[in-house]
Amino acid sequence: MNRARISFTLMLYMMRHLALRVTASVFAIVMIVAIIDTAELFRRVSNKEAISSLTVLMMEAVKLPSTLPTLIPFGLLIGLIISFQKLRSSNEIVIARTNGLSLLKITTGPIVFVLLLSMMVLVIIDPIASATRKRFEQLEENLFGGNGRNLTVSTEGIWFRDRNSTINMIIHGEGIDTDNLELIDPLIYTFDGDNKLISRFYPDSLILQEGYWEIKGGHMLDQSAQVRDVTLTRIRSSLSQRDLTHSNKRPETIPLFELWGYIDVLEKAGLPSLAHLSYLYYQISTPFVFIGMVLIVSRFTLSLTERTGWRHVVIFTVTLGLGFYFLKDVLYVMGASGRIHPLIAGFAPAILMIIMGMGLLIRAEER
Repeated sequence: MNRARISFTLMLYMMRHLALRVTASVFAIVMIVAIIDTAELFRRVSNKEAISSLTVLMMEAVKLPSTLPTLIPFGLLIGLIISFQKLRSSNEIVIARTNGLSLLKITTGPIVFVLLLSMMVLVIIDPIASATRKRFEQLEENLFGGNGRNLTVSTEGIWFRDRNSTINMIIHGEGIDTDNLELIDPLIYTFDGDNKLISRFYPDSLILQEGYWEIKGGHMLDQSAQVRDVTLTRIRSSLSQRDLTHSNKRPETIPLFELWGYIDVLEKAGLPSLAHLSYLYYQISTPFVFIGMVLIVSRFTLSLTERTGWRHVVIFTVTLGLGFYFLKDVLYVMGASGRIHPLIAGFAPAILMIIMGMGLLIRAEER
């Protein structure tokens, strides 16, 4: 009972100890990134006199929350090392070990903390980050220009916006055959330069060729409400194959609890969803990634047989952080391209970290 009480007291103490240092680390990293991003935004608007400094600061305020899911793991890594190093240097870990507590028991508090932190990231921070990222991209497109959003995917099907030198078009389809670039159950609205409706096409076949839409069969309704048959019509297009086969919504701009539904919409529309699936699985694996961080860092900082200096700790932090994110990005690209299953691409980094951490701790206990 005495050992159990010590374990529980130590768990609460380490949770509080770690929370303070992780919070401070995340805050420091966010402030550094905010300063760099703000300077970059001011550089981009330096030749745009119409954009005020207040607008730039507001844009950065909108963007800042969207960086949290990326920066929190780095803040956690730094906070773990600072917290564990301080606990070891004050001999608090020595006292816990002399009372019969193993390294695995000592890390119970930090593991509980990172689980709570990961739940907060997934449930609270991720929806906020997705919304602010989407809003920032809209502001960025309005101020600096962009290619526009040509493709919109919803439960009602897919919608395209296309334009050439003479007319604007809005195109709707229930789905798309990505192999032939052919829309299923297509409908075309054409407008003049003043956005007045010119005609509506109800074609039997609508295929995107190189530089134009090929319309076959069906009928059209002109401005005078007369119905005409369509044999073979070609309308110039500004769209490319990628515009038809890639959704305009990046997975980072979609809240996690909406992402699975959006993936289902993409699949029903015939659009690729591998990138969104890989991102979904990676986000779900966040708790396991954080646990892996705790296990690995505890091995190199809490083990009594290791006396690692701060220089080695910094090198270890940078190496682990950059190595992990390099592996994550490589697997994400492989999952999005279909080279490996999205489930493997999303969970492999987390599983690898936990296996590595457990192996290192067990080996340290045997010494």
